[in-house]
Amino acid sequence: MSDKKIYIIGNSHMDPIWVWRLREGRSTWLNTCRSVVKMMKKYPFLKFSRSSSVCYQWIEKSDPKLFKEIRKLVDENRWELVGGWVEQSDTIITPGESLIRQAEHGKAYFKEKFGRDIKIAYSVDSFGQNAGLPKILKATGFDYYTWMRPMTHEKNMPDMFRWRCDDNSGDIVSFRILQAYCTLPGWKDMKGLADWFKPVVEKGQKHQTFFFGIGDHGGGFYENQLQWLLKLGEEYDIHFSTLEDYFKIIEKEDLPIVTGEHTHHAPGCYSSVGDIKQWMADSEKNLYKAEKIVLENKFADSRKSVRKLYDAWEELLFNYFHDVYPGTSTMASYKNEIRDLNGMVNKAAVDIIEESLSRIASTIKTDFLTEGGVLMWNPLPQPSMAVSRFDGFNDPNNHGEIFNCLVDGDGNEIPLQWIRAATSFGPNSAWGRAVIVDQLAASEAKAYAYGCSRRKWVSIGFARQKKLLKKIRFCVLKDTYDTWAHGARALGGTTGFIKDIKIEEMENGPVVSRLRLICSWKNSELKLDLFAYRGIGQIEAVVHGNWNEKDETLKLGMNTGFKVGKVVSGQASAIIERPHDDCEQPFIDWVAMSHGNKAVGFLTHALHSYDSIGCGELRLTICRPVVYAEHEPFAPHGDEGYADTGYFERTFWMFDEKKSNAELMSLAKQRLWTAEHLEITAASDGKNFKRDKWEITPSFLSVSAHKRNIDGSMEFHIFNPSDEKVECRILCNGKVVRKEKFKPAELKIIQLEI
Repeated sequence: MSDKKIYIIGNSHMDPIWVWRLREGRSTWLNTCRSVVKMMKKYPFLKFSRSSSVCYQWIEKSDPKLFKEIRKLVDENRWELVGGWVEQSDTIITPGESLIRQAEHGKAYFKEKFGRDIKIAYSVDSFGQNAGLPKILKATGFDYYTWMRPMTHEKNMPDMFRWRCDDNSGDIVSFRILQAYCTLPGWKDMKGLADWFKPVVEKGQKHQTFFFGIGDHGGGFYENQLQWLLKLGEEYDIHFSTLEDYFKIIEKEDLPIVTGEHTHHAPGCYSSVGDIKQWMADSEKNLYKAEKIVLENKFADSRKSVRKLYDAWEELLFNYFHDVYPGTSTMASYKNEIRDLNGMVNKAAVDIIEESLSRIASTIKTDFLTEGGVLMWNPLPQPSMAVSRFDGFNDPNNHGEIFNCLVDGDGNEIPLQWIRAATSFGPNSAWGRAVIVDQLAASEAKAYAYGCSRRKWVSIGFARQKKLLKKIRFCVLKDTYDTWAHGARALGGTTGFIKDIKIEEMENGPVVSRLRLICSWKNSELKLDLFAYRGIGQIEAVVHGNWNEKDETLKLGMNTGFKVGKVVSGQASAIIERPHDDCEQPFIDWVAMSHGNKAVGFLTHALHSYDSIGCGELRLTICRPVVYAEHEPFAPHGDEGYADTGYFERTFWMFDEKKSNAELMSLAKQRLWTAEHLEITAASDGKNFKRDKWEITPSFLSVSAHKRNIDGSMEFHIFNPSDEKVECRILCNGKVVRKEKFKPAELKIIQLEI
């Protein structure tokens, strides 16, 4: 008999959405778990590990008898609860805050329904592991992590190790599944199982796992496979185990220390199905704002809003599932359940934001308004140069003079500019898009009156955009990889560079100027609008048009001017530095080529993919048109449809500045988590205006959550992006309510009882 001990981990991987719809996925949860319970009754030595609170919630609602039987098996320590998340999330391009919320929601459910605090994180089918993940797991109460990708042929690294947090807060004991997270349904005899099992013994450590049970679309334990496995047990030392038992064994060993990210499995997923990434980014941003505005304002029904937002987060977290957010499900799933779930989330958040802004507007001091005005609110607990745009009347009372300024309660004027609206038609000729830029203090809500000033403000001009145009170019890659881009380092070779057709000087005023580049490629036309704003050093870019080139990926390259440099980027509650290479690489919120104290790059919350050509060019992946859910070696039959073809729009910012990594993280928040506005006509004296103004210093600290919990406590999720120790101060209405020391790169979840 082999001297290695093999721990049999009973499981059945169940994707709720992938190449089937959610209804089928929910049926799989029920059917598989019923089957597993039946087998566990027949074979008392069997044990089973299952993740995902959303699965248990569905069973609890749909089959209470089955749920009761599962709880009994949990109490007997035969059915193991793992994961502690709502669902097995993507773990490579999902923002850190959403991974924190996975644990917050999942763990709360398991604690309430089963009385268990889940310590084993579990996302076995995600397509890479973000550098910030161990820190997030440690901060949310996990000790162990089970995963599989990148696989052994994709990255040479230990299978069992201590994954060190980048802030030195500790280690997560981790193991990479050696063979697969399931067995296969098509085996006709014992040979198939034996061929699957034996590499684990040959390649694995002294103590190794074998994941047993049909997966992908569920299925559970096949009785014939169980008999084959028991037959193998006559030759090998097998032990039916839970993951907890296994981790208790390996954590005693002298495991190697591993740091950093784990890629490179499916680089196409960083950009596939751009719409879902845009929808999700917008929803997460609006949920943050809604939570923040509820915390600030003391409304009688705020508890109801807190509950509504908690439920909305639950739905959003489901959409971060590893076959949804990375863009690997079918077209029907995206255009139905996934789109609808996200729309429900966004509406819940936006309704609360708009209702709260309206309540503020009815009580804030506005008796200086004569013809209406605008309320601006900064959702960040740090100062921000805020940009706001909205379509409306520029001369609503037909005086024949267009509003050209905003006036605050102290009589200070700032310029107001009107540019092209969404449509040329309006209720009358006095119609356009207002553009406002102003410096707002931390959490500030500020009212302005519309006005007509006699001052002469200087126009922005186009010099900055024209200078930038000399440094950027659109390039096209011949991308013949499947949806995941399995086996790819890069997304294909560059086949050409898009030539300019025309440059148009469009709006030019004291607040903003817009320069438009029009270009074409084969059957496609693109427009690149470059916006320069008053008081803002970065350039906003909007790429829009029709992209009709199947299997041709569109990138925007920017000449960095560097001969020596490194790539630095935002990750999940982390910052990572990489050498420039020929790989398609993931990032979150921002990426730059950096040398010394200078950085050149992009800020964007809905694009996650870049590559670099040496140090001299950084390229942002804009659009990747691929077949939905195409998985090699299976050829598409022709009805799957192409993602990211036809009309599209992508927004990002470009910068070339002297900034540290921490300052870049802060800059990304300012540009991407924009101020909110509301047109107002109220005339209040402000005496009944009550609201808390929160501030967090130093201003470069990254605050991803600032909220009230269901139990009434206040919670802050704060990350120190600098490489220095800092003292964080949390202030409410100018008074320090908490001081907290942060180590370099540290993430903290802070609760206050006030």
